[in-house]
Amino acid sequence: MFYVGESRKLFPTFFTVLLISAPVFAGQWYESIYSLMGFPQINQSVSSESYYHEKYISFSTGYDDVYRKKIYGKTTLTLAEQSNRVQFGLPWQIGKTRHLFTGELAEDFLYFNNLNDETSLISRCRIANTRIDARWIISRGSSIFSLGTEYSQSNMPFTINIKSFPESEDSQTNKYFFDLLEPTFGRELGSTLSLKNTGFSFWASTRLNRRWRIGVSMHYAGFDSDWRINYINSGQNGKRRIDIPMNGFDKVYRFSLLPNQSLLKDISITFFRDNIDYFIDNNRPNITDLKTLGQGDIGRSGSAININIEKQKWKISGGLSIANYDLDSFLRTPVLGYYLFFPISHSAEFNFSHGRSFSQQIGFDNNFDFRNINIRAGSVYTHALYDFWIKGTADLMLGLESTPLDYPFKYSLHLLDLHAEMEWRKGPFGLTYNFQQLIPIGRRLDDSPIRFTKKTPGVEYTNHGGQQHQINLGYYF
Repeated sequence: MFYVGESRKLFPTFFTVLLISAPVFAGQWYESIYSLMGFPQINQSVSSESYYHEKYISFSTGYDDVYRKKIYGKTTLTLAEQSNRVQFGLPWQIGKTRHLFTGELAEDFLYFNNLNDETSLISRCRIANTRIDARWIISRGSSIFSLGTEYSQSNMPFTINIKSFPESEDSQTNKYFFDLLEPTFGRELGSTLSLKNTGFSFWASTRLNRRWRIGVSMHYAGFDSDWRINYINSGQNGKRRIDIPMNGFDKVYRFSLLPNQSLLKDISITFFRDNIDYFIDNNRPNITDLKTLGQGDIGRSGSAININIEKQKWKISGGLSIANYDLDSFLRTPVLGYYLFFPISHSAEFNFSHGRSFSQQIGFDNNFDFRNINIRAGSVYTHALYDFWIKGTADLMLGLESTPLDYPFKYSLHLLDLHAEMEWRKGPFGLTYNFQQLIPIGRRLDDSPIRFTKKTPGVEYTNHGGQQHQINLGYYF
């Protein structure tokens, strides 16, 4: 992630990385944010008696204002999502064993547009994501067992337009590097991104003694994606193609203690690990070009402890989380041109000499009734401190020089989550409205020269988003 172009504006790489690398982002972007802050969510089995007696089917639609950037009051970047889903639950009983089968079919559309932004790379795209979830829950006596599976796929054709290219005060760097970028890549990159995600989950709970229950849960999700980029190399007169296959997984394990009668609802410890790796296939057009333009791997492992307390209609939660990060990345350009008969190509390597995060979380919820409407409202405050040390070196040809990176990056992120749910029931019908507002506040704590964003002095910037609205209509029979 570098500053590029005359305006020295950074393309919103953060959102691009989320769209490509986070298989749970579409339809569940808020859960992805909590996972990035060290508190991954995991779906556990229901224990309410009503779930085992009521058949239901529900339809829901929602709109998420994920992020909007404005300059002088004019929207220049939009990231939004529309979701539609159908859910059902089918309970039955065989002897003393109760069963519940639930399913969900969801279709989400994620929109991105930064055509009016002051940035070097602009694009507009629409991601269609289809997701299917199914769960089978078995309950007998004091024991509960559950299995679940999920599958989703996304496809996205889009075009990236390049408004400007980097420039340097050094004439040799321009001559043998930056001036060669436009004839190599052109001003338009045609792209296609496809992603498939498959996952499964397991949950079990049983009684230890008269006072305690134990619960064990696990979730695994793996994804495969391919990003294909087509462009025209006018400098060497030919069509070019780059393929970037990416693979990753997300593993979450949770162990819980649940008292039968106590203010303490549960105490749990969670272990998580995720990893993403990529490879850049240059589809070498001739023997003098390169087979690959890079590869990399980023991983994270950590643990969290959570406590939930419940008294009457009040619920209070708290948690601590710690995680370690690893990054190794290698990138290089295709052949940009020739000096005499020697091909010109430059490369760079990046890694974390150390990377860690420490997070804290506290929240509360309250239930109350107003006439025939049940209202649940609450808030969650999460803080994460990211502490990285970034190292990077560039290998430039023809005597070009580059200053190595060897700097800290320390960032404090605060997230306030305000949410409410209103449910109205009349006979077999139920109507639910959900609202959620995320308010992030971040601050750099280091004096490193590394900057991922930069604002132009005198320009008025405003940021909006983090909001979710959803309406659900259910029929119970």
